[in-house]
Formats: sequence, C-alpha cells, structure tokens
Amino acid sequence: MEKEKEEETTHINKRFENIIWEEKHIIGRNFDTCTFYKCSLKGCIFEDCYFEKCTFEECDLSLVKFKETSVSAAKINKSKAIGIVWYEASNPLSVAFTDSRISYSSFYGKNCKKAQFINCIADEVDFNNCNLSQSNFAGTDLKNAIFNNTNLTQANFVGALNYRISAAVNKIKKAKFSLPEALSFLYDLDIVLID
Repeated sequence: MEKEKEEETTHINKRFENIIWEEKHIIGRNFDTCTFYKCSLKGCIFEDCYFEKCTFEECDLSLVKFKETSVSAAKINKSKAIGIVWYEASNPLSVAFTDSRISYSSFYGKNCKKAQFINCIADEVDFNNCNLSQSNFAGTDLKNAIFNNTNLTQANFVGALNYRISAAVNKIKKAKFSLPEALSFLYDLDIVLID
C-alpha cells in the first residue's frame, strides 16, 4: 500500500473531481467543506485525518478505513460505501447517506444520533450497540441488517424494507414504522398467525 503525505495538509472549500486514490495511506490531512465528485477512494486508509462538512457525490468509498479520523456532518450521495468499518472512526460520527449502497458495513457501538440513511441499500449492516435515536431510514432496504441493543428511539422507518428488529432487545420508543413492513415485529412473539 502506498503511503502519501503531501506538504499541503489542510484543504478548505476544494473540489476533488475524478480523483483516483485507490489503496493509498493518507496521513494527517484535514478536509473542510470539500466536495469529492466521481472519485475512487476504494481501499484507502485515512489516518489521523479530519473530514468536516464534506460531500461525496457518485464516489466509490468501498473498504475505506478511518483510523483515528473524524467524520463530521459528511454527506454521501449516490455513492458506494461498501464494507466500511465505521466504528474505527472517531466519535461522534455524523454522516448522511442518500441513494447509496452501504452494505456489509459496521457501525458497531457508534453514536450516530440523527443519522440519515435515505433510499439506501444497507444489507447486512451491523448496527449493534449503536445510538441511532432520531435517525431516518426512510426508503432504505435493511435486508439482514443487525439491530441488537440499539437505541432507535424516535427513529423513522417509514418506507424502509426488509428489517427485522426485536422490540425485546432494542429501544424503539416513539419510532415510526409503516405497514406492511411493521408486521415483522410479530415474528419474535412466538404466536401463530392465521390468514
């Protein structure tokens, strides 16, 4: 893996377009209000970096690692962010995902209060032990996503698909759900349903 440490360490209001930084190890860089458009950062390691109010549009962020890196008020739109171990990023984590694929990622134990997952594909994502209170999952496919000991207080699941959330092991007070998907709560009740 190639290590990169450029002299310019702070980037403010910059637009990175069609950049290919695949498999790079980027250390000690600050990105403030930057836009990444159609970039491939696949497999990059960001170490001791800072992303503040950055937007990633139509990018490939798959398998990116955030080691001791802060991600705050970031927007990921129409992008691939597959297989990211978000729990390695610094707390708190603040990311809004829209129309993106975030499958096979892990948010284990993260404080992601008010996170946005709008119209995403989030199959097999690990949300164990997370604070996702007041988060929005509208229109997101959560097939085989894992929710265990997760705070979903006041979360919005209207229009979300394929979730399996146990009311016994998660906090779901005042969370919003829509039919017919909300019927999935009946699976954990050990009852027999007759049509």
